[in-house]
Formats: sequence, structure tokens, C-alpha cells
Amino acid sequence: MSDINELLQHLSDGDRAHHLEAIGLIFDAFTELTTIEVDPTLIENLSAVREHVLSGGQIALDIEAATTELKADPSISAKLIAAEVEAAEINKIQTDTASMSRQERMNYAREHGLDRPRSDSSNMTLSEHLSVLSSLSPMQRIAYARRHGIS
Repeated sequence: MSDINELLQHLSDGDRAHHLEAIGLIFDAFTELTTIEVDPTLIENLSAVREHVLSGGQIALDIEAATTELKADPSISAKLIAAEVEAAEINKIQTDTASMSRQERMNYAREHGLDRPRSDSSNMTLSEHLSVLSSLSPMQRIAYARRHGIS
């Protein structure tokens, strides 16, 4: 199977527009479904995109089949598993601390190593740090910003 970009050179402007539109729709649908952003180059050669583009838009874009095909990609399935594990950890922490007093929550955090900076925070972009900051109280924002060199 040839690369869709080679074929697009020989197709009309409308077909190229269908291609870009299909990539955008699948990207948005997959991000909304899984909260994982996928590299658009992985999307452009999916069979659903190829069928939609090569038919001139006559065949409807099958977003469900495209997301299923994306989930099967090894690099994406690893990210999905990591996201599920992180969500499960967060859910467990929230469940464990739901009925605790402030002091008990602080002790819980210390016992489970939640009072230290996250090991993956060095890989975070400024916008990700700002997203974390938006969910914190004012005093927590100050501490977080100082800890991560944002202030």
C-alpha cells in the first residue's frame, strides 16, 4: 500500500481538503475519546481516511473504525494503558482520602510519597504545568510554582 501523500499529489484540491478534514475529525474524536493526542501522520494513512479521500468524499468517514485501528497501533496502545493506570491510581487516591480529615490526608500523602514532586514533571510543558496550577488552591499554586521553577 502506497503512502497517501504520494497519491494526493495526483488528486484534486477537493480531495486534499477531504484528507485534511478527515485527519482533523479523527484526531478530535480520538482525543475526546481517550484524552491522548495522536501524531497526525499516524492518522493520514488509516484505511478509513484512504477510502474517504479516494472516493472523493462519497464514502462516509468511518471514525469508529479509524479509532479502533489507532488503538491497535503499539505506540498508542502503550499510551492508553499508561493513561488507564494513572486514572486508576488517581481514583484510588480519591476514594481512599474522600472521608479523611485534612491532617489524615496530609499523613496519607506523606506515607504514599505524594508530597514530593512527580518524577514525570520534568517532562511537562509550561501549558501542562499551568493546567495543574489551575486546579490548585492559591497556597498550593505558590508552592507548586516554586517547586517547579515557574514563579
